[in-house]
Amino acid sequence: MKRAIAKHKLAVKVIVSTALIAFLLTKVSISDLIRIVSSIDPGLVLASMACYFVSNVLGAYQWHLLLASSGIRLRFAQTFQFYFVGLFFNNFLPANIGGDAIKVYDVSRVGSSVYQVIAVTLLDRLLGIFSLCVLALGAVAYVARSDQPGPYGLYVIVFAACMVPALGFYFIKPLGNWLRRTVMRVRSLSLDVRISSVLDHLGKFKGKKPLVLQLVGLSIVIQAMRVYTHILVALALAIPLTALAKAQFFVFVPLLSLAMIPPITINGLGIREGLGIVLFANAGLSAADAFAMEFLTFVASVIVSLVGFLMFVSRRQRAPKEVDRVSDSGI
Repeated sequence: MKRAIAKHKLAVKVIVSTALIAFLLTKVSISDLIRIVSSIDPGLVLASMACYFVSNVLGAYQWHLLLASSGIRLRFAQTFQFYFVGLFFNNFLPANIGGDAIKVYDVSRVGSSVYQVIAVTLLDRLLGIFSLCVLALGAVAYVARSDQPGPYGLYVIVFAACMVPALGFYFIKPLGNWLRRTVMRVRSLSLDVRISSVLDHLGKFKGKKPLVLQLVGLSIVIQAMRVYTHILVALALAIPLTALAKAQFFVFVPLLSLAMIPPITINGLGIREGLGIVLFANAGLSAADAFAMEFLTFVASVIVSLVGFLMFVSRRQRAPKEVDRVSDSGI
C-alpha cells in the first residue's frame, strides 16, 4: 500500500514537472533556443560540471566531518560513496531530500543509530541553507549599491527568515527550547519521542561551536561554487554577463534553491526554469536565455550525479560486505 502511494506521488510530480516544462516552451522562442544551444561551448560546459563535481566532493567532506564529530567513524571513501549515491537519487526523488533518506539508510544500516544519522544529515542540510542565505545577503548588499532597481528589502526578509529556522535553534537558546516543547506535544506515531531523539543528537553539537563555524565557512565555499556553476553554463551558452549580472546570480540562484524545496516537482524541474525566466530578466537575460541556462544546469548536475548511479549499481552487483571502520585517527 505504501509503495503504491509512493509511486502515485512520484507519478504526479513527474506529470507536474512535464506540464510546467511544456507550458514554458510555449512562452519562449524555439528558434532562439535552437540558436542558443547551437552556440554552446563544450569546454565551458565541462568546466561547469567540474565545478559542480568539486562542490559535491567538498559537500561529502563536510558531511564526513559531521559524522565523525558525532562519533560515526567511516572511511572518507565510504562517505563519498554514500553521498554521491544520495546525490543521484536527489535528482529523481521529490523535494531534493529523497537522497538524504538514502544516505541515512546507508549509514544507519552499518550499525549507527538512525536518529543520530538523521540529526547529522539534517544539520548538514541546515548548514547549507544557512550558508546559502549568508552568501545571498552579501550579494544583495553589493547589488543594492548599484543603480539596478529591485526589491532588495524583500530579498533581505526572505533570506533572513530562512536563516533563523536553519540554525536558529542552535544559536538562539529560547528558540531551541520552544521547538522542543512544541515537539513534545506531538504524540501520534510516537513522533514526540522520535523527534526528541533527533534533537538530543543535534544538541551535542552546541558544545562544538568552533567546528560549526568552520563548517559554515566551508559551506559558503560549496554554495558559491554551485552558484558559479550556473554562471559557467551561461558563459557556455554565449550569454553576455556583466560583473553586476554575475553578482545577481548570487541572489537569484539561492532564491531558486529555496523555491525548489516544496515537494511538488522532481527536483524543482519546471519551477527552476519558470522562476529563472522571471528573476534573470533583471540581469538582462531573455526568456530563452534563462530557460536554456537553467535546464542545461539541471542536465549537467544529473550527469555529475551519474557517479553515484555507477556506485549504486556496482554495490548491488557485488556480494554484500561489512563496511570498513577506522579508528579516530583514521579520518
